Amino acid sequence: MQQFKRQTEISSLNEQAAGLQQKIRSSQNRQAKLRALLEDRRKAAPIEEQKAREWERNAQVVMQKSNEYRERLAELQSAVKESGAEERGLTYDQLKELDVQVEELRATVHKKQNIYKGYESLPPDISLAYVKLEEAKVKLEQLRAECEHAVDAAFSTRK
Repeated sequence: MQQFKRQTEISSLNEQAAGLQQKIRSSQNRQAKLRALLEDRRKAAPIEEQKAREWERNAQVVMQKSNEYRERLAELQSAVKESGAEERGLTYDQLKELDVQVEELRATVHKKQNIYKGYESLPPDISLAYVKLEEAKVKLEQLRAECEHAVDAAFSTRK
């Protein structure tokens, strides 16, 4: 019986040893994975540090721009107060609408200036205008005659 007890104990110890060996292998695998992760982190650390420095620089630039925009906004707000637009009750939308109207007026003025330029070459007196008109008619007749002469010359040389 004692032998049976010993064999049971040995069997139990073997089972425990096998279980411990399994746990040791599992722990070694986890340790290898953790070491690989640690090595990856060590390799990535300089890159991550560089990114962190870059983000810090970007944050500084953003803060600087933010301060510039605040200053610019304060300047614009003071300019609006100085212009008296608020006292007259003009809102941004109203100012935009006025800007559109101004642009439309500019376009109209430009069109009318172009029309006026067409009349600039005309003489100021009606009798002078008739003289200019007659001169233009004479010039037109001369050009027609030259054209006909050129056409006749062209067809007469071909024959």
